[in-house]
Amino acid sequence: MTQTTLSPTRLLIVDDNPLVLSSLQAALQRPDYEISLADSGLEAVRQLNTRPFDLVVLDLVLPDISGHEVMDYINSNQLGADVIAISGVNDIEAAIGSLKRGAYDFLRKTCPREELINTVDNALRARRLKLDNQRISRQLESSEKIYRHLIDSSPDIIYTLDERGHFTFINDRVQSMLGWQHDELLGQHYSVLVHPADLERAHYVLGQGKDADWVNRNVELQLKSRAADAEARLFSHEIMHTTLPATGLARGGQRGIYGIAHDLTERKRTEALLTYQAFHDVLTNLPNRTLFKDRLELSLLQSRRNQTQVAVLLIDLDRFKLINDTLGHGLGDELLRQTAERLKTSLRRCDTLARLGDDEFTVILPELASAQDAAQIADKCLASFLQPFELPGQVVHVTASMGVALHPEHGNTADDLLKSADMAMYHQKANGKNGYAFFKAAMQVPTTHSMVLEHDLRRALENGELEMYYQPQVDVLTQSIIGAEALMRWNHPQRGLLGAGEFLPQAEENGLIIPMTDWALETACRHLREWNARSGKALRMSINLSPQYLDRGQFSEKLQSALERHQLPASQFEVEVTENICIRNPVIAIEQLHRLCQLGVSIAIDDFGTGYSSLSYLHRFPIHTLKIDRAFVMGIHDETTPQPVVLAIMSIAKGLGLHLVAEGVETVTQRNYLAQAGCQTFQGYYYHRPMSQDRLLALL
Repeated sequence: MTQTTLSPTRLLIVDDNPLVLSSLQAALQRPDYEISLADSGLEAVRQLNTRPFDLVVLDLVLPDISGHEVMDYINSNQLGADVIAISGVNDIEAAIGSLKRGAYDFLRKTCPREELINTVDNALRARRLKLDNQRISRQLESSEKIYRHLIDSSPDIIYTLDERGHFTFINDRVQSMLGWQHDELLGQHYSVLVHPADLERAHYVLGQGKDADWVNRNVELQLKSRAADAEARLFSHEIMHTTLPATGLARGGQRGIYGIAHDLTERKRTEALLTYQAFHDVLTNLPNRTLFKDRLELSLLQSRRNQTQVAVLLIDLDRFKLINDTLGHGLGDELLRQTAERLKTSLRRCDTLARLGDDEFTVILPELASAQDAAQIADKCLASFLQPFELPGQVVHVTASMGVALHPEHGNTADDLLKSADMAMYHQKANGKNGYAFFKAAMQVPTTHSMVLEHDLRRALENGELEMYYQPQVDVLTQSIIGAEALMRWNHPQRGLLGAGEFLPQAEENGLIIPMTDWALETACRHLREWNARSGKALRMSINLSPQYLDRGQFSEKLQSALERHQLPASQFEVEVTENICIRNPVIAIEQLHRLCQLGVSIAIDDFGTGYSSLSYLHRFPIHTLKIDRAFVMGIHDETTPQPVVLAIMSIAKGLGLHLVAEGVETVTQRNYLAQAGCQTFQGYYYHRPMSQDRLLALL
């Protein structure tokens, strides 16, 4: 669109003769012209300062200032108006002066009307062309700046190569990414930038810029950094064949390459890290279960091909949970890291050490000639545990239990070998730890029995097969029943009535001890309410509590709720815990037991003398009762032979002001000896066997 379509053309006619002014105005009058008049030079300057004009028809001879002075004012103030000078005299010097000052043309006042109109039209047409050219130039300049800004602001390196492979353009991104100034690369061959390891591939894809059948390509190439000690970075190059424009470095119309290089370095590092973490243990940097099984499958294929044996060695640290709970997870993690390093030094280069989880490691031993080879490596692994582990601020001794399974003797698949090695490892743990055992078929029987037992236990909870039995506790002086210990029994559909020792250890292992204890607590409260109603005595109910339940079962809250629900006083409840609770998590144990005491419940240490027996923890625990284990009571065969352990336990109870209960009293000799030594309460077959709720109610 031209300027005339946007706004009217503004003309200023300047002459001191009113008749001339009117004549010029009449000659130039057009609908698209907006004409203003000035009768002096100063008036013309005033109007030029007021608004812009496209063309000034200017008389050179004026009464105040000359037309040349008006033109000088227009030029010095850059008012931008074009000028056609007119004069009534034939003065060549005046004409030359006007043209020197930039006038479009010089006319005499006596010129024909058509000449005046044509000159004005030509002047305005020339002005419009000049303004259009200026606008286009500004747009081109602006577009070039924007394009250059976009190119230099691109996150990618953008470049062009001529047909010889020399840089004709490269943006500033190359400096921030690789340290090169773009000026030092212009005119250089692309090989100065490509890493030597990728030069052959670069020659293949970048050396074809002049080939007629060249196609666009994508290729990954490493580029060198400017600093010699900086690592190369990997870029994805989008290579396009193009015709290059003329520059100082290339002829116009020349074939060449336009390339965009996108930095892949961080993405590749992230992908590599994620891939590594998907197949490795983060703590020890060993292969994890996924990578281990993949390598084991490969070893089994090679074994079948080469007619050799493969062994799987499963390693589990002994007492690791105790160390982890006592010293903290930070030192536990450090112990696992040191264990991994020691085991690696015991293995061959072809062996694979992996961490399956927690404190469980496993090893693939390929290319074995016999089982003896596996035994030798297992011996080396055991020997690596002989020296103590130096942890920050702590030195610990650790042993390991190992299970060994051989292919093809003990399994043909990775899962079968792992299962066999796992059973062998648990067999070793059950038989003294700190050693290794080869898998044997007989080891499957206990495992199968354990799985069946777990299934039956879950069914027992659902079908109401559990029962509570009670063994009365008798006062030594009055011979009357003062309480009873709650003992869980399982009325198994096929095996009959089972004691707690036959199923509670399994319940501890599989987590069923939590719902089973919940059931026992509710049942015991219901039965205690019946005792109170039938006997009229405030008998004490003693209930055993698993350390696992004390850690996780929120026992104090559940007991308080049950007591309130059944309207029972807390003083009738006694909670029995084993002294080994001290070594699991003593801080939590002490906190839980204090919360029970705040309810009014008394605490008894069961089987005292058979476990940890820490007097320091015993002093810190809120204990009310000590129970002498039946193992010590069974050693009493006459009333005159001193029993040092029994007497020591009784002295401890007396010194701490604790109530004393003797378990397993079965003979009159045992009763008399304990009574004379000062024991207050008896529990055992001499008085009563464990009995059902109905029989106990009848007895009461």
